[in-house]
Amino acid sequence: MPKNSLYQAIIVAALFMSSTALADDDVTLKTIMQGLRDNFVEITDGFLTNDFEMVAKGAAAIAAHPQIPADQVKLVAAELGQEMPVFKQMDTLVHDLSLEIEAAAKVSDWGSAISAYQQMLDGCLACHEQYQERVVAALSPAAEQ
Repeated sequence: MPKNSLYQAIIVAALFMSSTALADDDVTLKTIMQGLRDNFVEITDGFLTNDFEMVAKGAAAIAAHPQIPADQVKLVAAELGQEMPVFKQMDTLVHDLSLEIEAAAKVSDWGSAISAYQQMLDGCLACHEQYQERVVAALSPAAEQ
C-alpha cells in the first residue's frame, strides 16, 4: 500500500471505529491515544462525506487532547531517556498539523487540509513505529497496580 495515501488512512481508521467519553480520573496515555484515534476517524469521515465542519471538529479535538498524566510521563521519560525530546516533538508536530487541518477546513481549503492530514498520518505512524512498543512496555507495570 503506498505511503501517504488517503486510502491507507481510511483503512487504519476503519480498523478502529469506536468512541468513548473519558472522566478526568480515566485519563491515561492509552485512553488519550484511543481518543485521538476517534478524532482521526472523525476527520476521515469528514473527508469522505465532504463535511468541512466534521473535519474541523475532529482536528480541533486532536489539538486539545488531554495531557498525559505526570506519573506516566515519568515512566515514559525513564524508558526513552535522551529520546524523550524527539517523542515530544512528534506530539507537537501532530498538534500543529491538527491546527492546520482545522484552519484549512474552516475556509473550505480541501487541498491544504488533506495535505496536513497526510503529514499527520505520517507523523502518527512514524511515532508508533519508533516508540509504541517501548512505551507500552514501560506503562504495562503501571497498569497492573
